[in-house]
Amino acid sequence: MKREIFFLNQKEIVRYWPAAAILLVFIASLLWEWKKNVPEAPPVTRTTFAMDTVIQYCLYGPSAEKTVAACEELLSRLEEQLTCTDSPDISESGDVRRLNRGAGKEPVEVSESVMQLLLRSQELSRWTGGLFDITVGPLTRLWNVTGENPTVPPREEVEQALSLVGDGLVLEPEGQTAFLQREGQRIDLGAVAKGYACGFLREICEENGVTRGYISLGGNMMVLPDSAEMRFGLQNPLRGGEASVIASLSLEGQTMATAGGYERYFEQDGVRYCHILDPRTGWPAQTDLLSASVISEDGALADALSTALFLMGREEALAFLKDSDCRAVLVDSDCRVWLAGDVEESFHFQLMEPSGFLLAGSD
Repeated sequence: MKREIFFLNQKEIVRYWPAAAILLVFIASLLWEWKKNVPEAPPVTRTTFAMDTVIQYCLYGPSAEKTVAACEELLSRLEEQLTCTDSPDISESGDVRRLNRGAGKEPVEVSESVMQLLLRSQELSRWTGGLFDITVGPLTRLWNVTGENPTVPPREEVEQALSLVGDGLVLEPEGQTAFLQREGQRIDLGAVAKGYACGFLREICEENGVTRGYISLGGNMMVLPDSAEMRFGLQNPLRGGEASVIASLSLEGQTMATAGGYERYFEQDGVRYCHILDPRTGWPAQTDLLSASVISEDGALADALSTALFLMGREEALAFLKDSDCRAVLVDSDCRVWLAGDVEESFHFQLMEPSGFLLAGSD
């Protein structure tokens, strides 16, 4: 059968346009009603282990499966480049491991992403008065808090390791090289790497059109912008564990990083020693804070600042936050919860009842 093809000239288009427009609006309304009534596909969820922590994915959308795979690949690359851990499972050619091996010997060429993280870390170190410091590596290696059989090291060894912390990292962005000037110095990015990774994970989600869900990296929670209906829990620092929370809040489009001494620690002679080491003393943190959480679109800032605030203690941390525009939740040893910034208003912060904790300023 011969097919006839009809073309509308300009006059006919003008003539039939009102009817066509009404038809298009009607069709669009039908599609909208159909979309509202179609059950939403379940999220893609997965739990893996990378960067020395448990990774949990919960992503929505047709590209979620592909996005999780891309995120896993990214974290694998980042772990290889950023880890300082002496492990046979991780390549010796990673930038940070090469940088540590070259301490006191020669500059090491690093990737652009590692250079940017090192530069940012120096900036954050200056901002926090050195309480966040990536040259703390000699101390973390000595204490080995997360190792198999950690013990309190001799005081003289702590002092020796402490003498290597601070100045000594020289960065040359143009030549893409980094150099630790003194032999024995070590970089440890454990207090910033996962937060830094959150930024890349967010970019991968955006590139794949995934805008709803979250990715959890240990103490870092990256939440996508279309997740307003989701609520996230603030862990109970006296009990730990995901099932025990003291408050809930929404975090759409943000990263929340939490630092505390309630999950990674060891005990000796009745004393608990946590994994967060103080670059001022060389010893595990001694603070009246049980946890410090920072909320920011900038994952690296949230990660680094949460550690610094925890080390500061309540009064110093509150004074620091008062002079900044950062949003934070501090939990002190008196079971008081302190809010900085517009956490209560913007993120609908709610204390759980009964939790045993009280909002500072409330009865």
